Amino acid sequence: MSPKVYDVAICGAGPAGAALANIFASRGIKTALVERQSDFSKEFRGEGIMPTGYQALKDIGFDLKKMEIPMEVNRRITVYYRGKHLIDPDPPGFEDGLIWVSQPALLEYMIQQCQKYENFGFYRGHRVKDVTYQEGRVNGLCLVNNNQEFNIRAKVIIGCDGRSSTLRRRLNFEIKDYKQIIDIIWFKIPYPHDFLKRGTAFANIVPNGLMVCPACYDDKLQIGWIIAKGSYKELNKQGEEAWISEIQKTCPPELFDHLEKSKGNISNKFVLDVGIDRCKSWNKNGVLLLGDAAHMMNPVGGQGINIALRDAIVAANHLVPLLKKDHSNKAIDDAFLEIEKERLPEVIAVQDFQKRPTTIVRKQSTTTTFLIKNIRTISKSRFVRKILSKIANLIFYGKTEVEIKV
Repeated sequence: MSPKVYDVAICGAGPAGAALANIFASRGIKTALVERQSDFSKEFRGEGIMPTGYQALKDIGFDLKKMEIPMEVNRRITVYYRGKHLIDPDPPGFEDGLIWVSQPALLEYMIQQCQKYENFGFYRGHRVKDVTYQEGRVNGLCLVNNNQEFNIRAKVIIGCDGRSSTLRRRLNFEIKDYKQIIDIIWFKIPYPHDFLKRGTAFANIVPNGLMVCPACYDDKLQIGWIIAKGSYKELNKQGEEAWISEIQKTCPPELFDHLEKSKGNISNKFVLDVGIDRCKSWNKNGVLLLGDAAHMMNPVGGQGINIALRDAIVAANHLVPLLKKDHSNKAIDDAFLEIEKERLPEVIAVQDFQKRPTTIVRKQSTTTTFLIKNIRTISKSRFVRKILSKIANLIFYGKTEVEIKV
């Protein structure tokens, strides 16, 4: 049987892949979207949507605030140090809030909207086994589903398949790796209403560690506990109760009591191998990588989804006009380069920011400890507020203007 032919084949139906597929299909471009999981909930995916990500989704046609899917908006932040209240920061831009949204629900909704277009094909539960070539250029994908193999072809192949990208691995993209010294244990507990107002993101700084805990949907508190890289194996040997006890040693008394009551009611436990890296080039042999496949983010600042969605919009701006007319491979490759050129300044800025806090947390010098303890006073300085405002603007609103132009 002859392979089915598309204009574009996108690997990975995360937010960026699903968003890009929707843009292409709604503009009349024949689009295939391939997702290895048959159930979106079977894979850990970031759930924090910053104002940049919210605006990107809204521009594409997915206004989270008008969608009936599980979500919670964090509009307040409270920070503790060794279990004692430190400061309730009010960073500029946070009035728009951090939206913690169910990724499975969001992705199912986005796919349903894509399926309204006859020129859209969704390959759910299909693994990309390999790529196919024509005259040295990738022209298709070999897919596997239930031990059945078949090929699809496309003029353009795009990898939105995340940090474990098959396309990145198969094509041996060159990587610049910024070694990280932390991992994060993620888990959820019932929301502590007697301790935190609804929609409050909580953080607790401890010697050589940090807990970041946003309010999430379904009346839960998402806990992110930073640990030394590679230390989870030993922690896990001690059992869940042991590492909960470890967290309790330096948390506020109210959270201590709540964790005690929550034992046996912990869900969605996942250990994230934290990394930051970037492909030296985002395209190779006719394949373009976007999002974490091109530039893996760590969780600091909740940027992964947001940056990937903005990648998708810029990619669509450059590729839609080409795909609507006859185009040469050179024109596509030139567009790939322009996409990377446009997105690189923001990606570099965010990754440079992400590299610092985790190192500071794990290696708290006397100076760092002094600054943390006295942040309430220090943050009143006009100079410091200017720096914090610059960081907040990068996290919440990005470095460059991104909007749909097609």
